[in-house]
Amino acid sequence: MRKMLVYVGLMFLVVAAARAATGHTVAVTLNYDFTTDGACSTTVTKNCLQQFNIYDVTTGTPVKLFSITAPAGANGPVSGITGTSGQLSLKSGVHIFGATAQMADGTESSPNGSTATATTLPGLPASFSITVN
Repeated sequence: MRKMLVYVGLMFLVVAAARAATGHTVAVTLNYDFTTDGACSTTVTKNCLQQFNIYDVTTGTPVKLFSITAPAGANGPVSGITGTSGQLSLKSGVHIFGATAQMADGTESSPNGSTATATTLPGLPASFSITVN
């Protein structure tokens, strides 16, 4: 009985790991000019740009996926700001992603103002075996 419980527990972990492995991550790189709206820092916490939010806007209703903290204290053009999501459950097919800039007070630009398109491929099979004679 104890071996059976251990086996069931291990199978649960394998299935959970397989499901996690079928998720997708979204990696983004963006450029932003902080000349008008400088980035927040430890000393500047008001009237500053706090973060960038990444949305899936494919269906027309924005779905927030993750955020990227603005580089602390930036006050001019910055290139190559990067961020990567955790595991996301995205249907395969073409997706439209939007990026916004969010101020410390929560004010945010439109998720449809800066967009990029990418194709999400189907996940891998949860298991696979083969016999060759």
